[in-house]
Amino acid sequence: MNWKGKKVLILGLGQYPKGSGISSAIFLAKQGAILRVTDQKKENDLKANVTRLRRFKNIKFILGKHRDEDIRWADVIVRNPRVRPSSKEMLLASKLGKKIESDITLFLEKCPCTVIGVTGTRGKSTTSTLISEMLKASGKRVWLGGNILVSPLTFLKNVKPSDIVVLELSSWQLETTGSAGISPHVAVVTNLMRDHLNSYEGMEDYAEAKAQIFRHQKPNDVLIVNGDDPYCRVFAGQAPGKVLRFSKRKSPIKKSDVKIPGEHNFLNASAAALAAMSSGASKASIKKTLKSFNGLPHRQEIVAIKNKVIYVNDTTATTPDGAIAAIKTFYKKEQTIHMIVGGADKELEFDVLAREMKRYRVDVAVLPGTAYAKLSESLEDAKVKYRNVSSLKEAVDNLVGRSKSGDVIILSPACASFGLFKNEFDRGEQFKNLVNKLKSGVLPR
Repeated sequence: MNWKGKKVLILGLGQYPKGSGISSAIFLAKQGAILRVTDQKKENDLKANVTRLRRFKNIKFILGKHRDEDIRWADVIVRNPRVRPSSKEMLLASKLGKKIESDITLFLEKCPCTVIGVTGTRGKSTTSTLISEMLKASGKRVWLGGNILVSPLTFLKNVKPSDIVVLELSSWQLETTGSAGISPHVAVVTNLMRDHLNSYEGMEDYAEAKAQIFRHQKPNDVLIVNGDDPYCRVFAGQAPGKVLRFSKRKSPIKKSDVKIPGEHNFLNASAAALAAMSSGASKASIKKTLKSFNGLPHRQEIVAIKNKVIYVNDTTATTPDGAIAAIKTFYKKEQTIHMIVGGADKELEFDVLAREMKRYRVDVAVLPGTAYAKLSESLEDAKVKYRNVSSLKEAVDNLVGRSKSGDVIILSPACASFGLFKNEFDRGEQFKNLVNKLKSGVLPR
């Protein structure tokens, strides 16, 4: 599309410095589009990104609200992933037949090289990063972006046909690729578990959003799926191209080669190895990467060991399944796991998590939030003892006082971060700051 003179609405600027909204605005402003940038947050909350866009004379800002008149005005709407299709703005856009884009569709329409897309409820970031590192170790020029907080539009102009792009893709991002009829050349689905059910009508609706990663592939394209996952098995039967499977029993790698702990990470590494091999990585480079990769921040990240107590930041475990994975990774018979949970409800169930906490004798502190009533009821039904805390600081302070040598204190909330924190990464950073201030196991008063 020739964007010069096109009226484009950026629906949701966002706060991340390399996020969808800001990157789309810069990309289109440079191509001469006439832009309106809107966001429900006010200018003071978006100051850094607004300041970066002030240099463009073809941008008008409407902040603190979304307006129907801007929807009607636009030739094209670039939707931030957090603006849901069910919002009144998007329903109006659909009614008016407006063309909808996202930073991901804008990128895929222009990208000159092979794209590997990675989705799933858990393990997206770890798998995407592993693929990138494996390919780099094989001498490939690789770009990593997407839901990993870097819009691919930030590096599009530097991508060459011989390069490889790895994109972490959320269900929200895949909604727009589906409507645009685009899928990556290599698609990876790590798993499909209950999540985001406050945004979808149910699991089938959520699964179909994820399925857009392969729906529009060509016969020569590749789909890589978790053979242990029932939804993935269905996806495999619907794929237009070649299908590769990994599972607990079938993997291109050995468990002993994987440095990061946990069965879930063995599966992530298996998926990454298949994707990397299908894109030209050598087995030697894959093995070298697996033996050196330490994991990502905020994902079962060991922050410190103080007074022989291990502190783990697992803030991106925003579902019960994520918290269960953390319990299984760090459990040892001779030690106690102390876990901080709670936050905003995503219409998920906590009964299985509570039973696992009982089984593994987890000591629990519960943060306030909209998930509290449902979470506490599940804990009580499973006869799990827990303490209510009013803040993250109180939770850490409380658990430090209860811990002994060899114990593990984990922030693995099983809930979203809205309410007490800016986002899950802010929650993780606050936890790390509290741990770093610890002296002799006591927080400063």
